[in-house]
Amino acid sequence: MRYFDCTKFDYKKFNIVETQELIKRDKSAYKHSFQEWINSEIDSIVERKWEIENIGVVDETGDFIRLIKEAELSYSLGAYFSTIALVGVASEDLCKYFAEKQGHQELTSQSQFERTNKLKNLGCISASIHNKFDAIRKVRNNCLHFNEGFKSQKRDDLKVEAVNCINDLKSIYKELFSSLNGKYKLGSLTTSIIEDFGRQMANKTSFGDTLNAEEFTMKLRYFMASEFGEDIAIADSGSHVERVGLFHVADIDLNEPMEIGLFDYSVGQYVAVDLTHEDISRLQDQNIDVNSNVMASITSTTNHQGITADWYLKNIYRIS
Repeated sequence: MRYFDCTKFDYKKFNIVETQELIKRDKSAYKHSFQEWINSEIDSIVERKWEIENIGVVDETGDFIRLIKEAELSYSLGAYFSTIALVGVASEDLCKYFAEKQGHQELTSQSQFERTNKLKNLGCISASIHNKFDAIRKVRNNCLHFNEGFKSQKRDDLKVEAVNCINDLKSIYKELFSSLNGKYKLGSLTTSIIEDFGRQMANKTSFGDTLNAEEFTMKLRYFMASEFGEDIAIADSGSHVERVGLFHVADIDLNEPMEIGLFDYSVGQYVAVDLTHEDISRLQDQNIDVNSNVMASITSTTNHQGITADWYLKNIYRIS
């Protein structure tokens, strides 16, 4: 079977000088081709994503997280060799990181085989974690050395090994560091989580970071359910929701998009409410500014996830 590597057209061979518009046309054609592939594969991509286990939130992070994220994305796209290779490297880095945290710096220069055996003998890791580390190591070695047996594997078998490697490594990560997790308080949760999300979006530390605000909302819903037993998907898509109560004005942003940040005393959470120019006039007429206490009615229509994504101001009255 031949390897066709012929995507970009070489206009120089035809002595064509003005090539920019032609290259732009070719890129547009490739974009269309890629979109066609994504559309045809999207169901399979999502199904593979759902095969990867969630482990919630772990506060302790190292460089290995970037590799785990990219491995998850590689698996979702069906790149199983890449997945196994990335998980193998991430597994070694995670193990070294943990050994250092346990005060065993000398283990970082040893092989993964020796390191995991000594950590088990020292009582730092359980036999179960050791076995998972070792299974990942063996699969990774077979992949990187591209052994004959590994080459001849059927794609479905390779797929199983890839997802098992990801899920085993994530379970190791969760078990090793879950005891270091902070205590989450509902009142301060939204601000800290959104700030962390903002840093991820701004820094783009790895290819597998949170894709966009849409995926972040999904992650926030999972976190709220696992940590607090609350499902923030409160209604069917397109449902009208209204909240009335006592709020504290946390901030007012008059730059586009204009917003007011309200702290809801009844649930101990902040909500960002979109403002119109008419709303701004109402705030000014009542001398409502930052640190004011107000009675307000805010409304939202749930999005396709059943979540109140955008809030709007219906009524507001200054109290103090």
